[in-house]
Amino acid sequence: MISQKSWLRRHITPVAKAEGMSKKDNVLRLAGDRGDCAVLEFEPHPMDPSTEVFFVKAAIVPTPERAWVHREGWEVAQHRPPTSAAAMVSWYVLPPASVAYDPDDTSTPARRYWAYGGRIDPEECGRQLAGELTRDTIPRMRLLLDRDRLLDEVRAKSPGVRVGRPPGWADVLLNVDRVSPADLERLLERVERDYPVADEFTAWARRFAATSRTAAGR
Repeated sequence: MISQKSWLRRHITPVAKAEGMSKKDNVLRLAGDRGDCAVLEFEPHPMDPSTEVFFVKAAIVPTPERAWVHREGWEVAQHRPPTSAAAMVSWYVLPPASVAYDPDDTSTPARRYWAYGGRIDPEECGRQLAGELTRDTIPRMRLLLDRDRLLDEVRAKSPGVRVGRPPGWADVLLNVDRVSPADLERLLERVERDYPVADEFTAWARRFAATSRTAAGR
């Protein structure tokens, strides 16, 4: 049976490159403005020695979200490739029944399992996933790299999407490096306060904004 590394190289890498994505190991990335990034991760899930089973996870990782998540070591972390660990929103790309590990199991997370080997032809799995990526997933990732559209997604979450921040925090994170100090203060007034690190977040946002303005020469 073809390894997943070889399978990805054969079926998915050409699609990704045609869409302007970069690939490192089992992760595809689509660059946005201000260092923002959309990430597509392939997560192996060993279940059957005769079958390759895996998840496909999409995530949108704005730079300020990543800076907040890695605030204790941002000077180092900012030079590493973004991952879904610092996603503002994420979702799983679901397989059609023909290439699902167990098409009759609709429970979570079983319905997320893509597979090939055994009864599932690797070529068919590759065609199905490549089609899904080009039809829906990559266009959706590109759309959500627009920060205003991403904020709309946070405020009115689509089915299946995991949102990592409340709307007030997301509003700050998506604007902290592109608004004036006065506008930032207005955003900070609307930050949800029922979190233990709310004060830390507010102070961090002011520092990050000041650093961003200095770097931009403003």
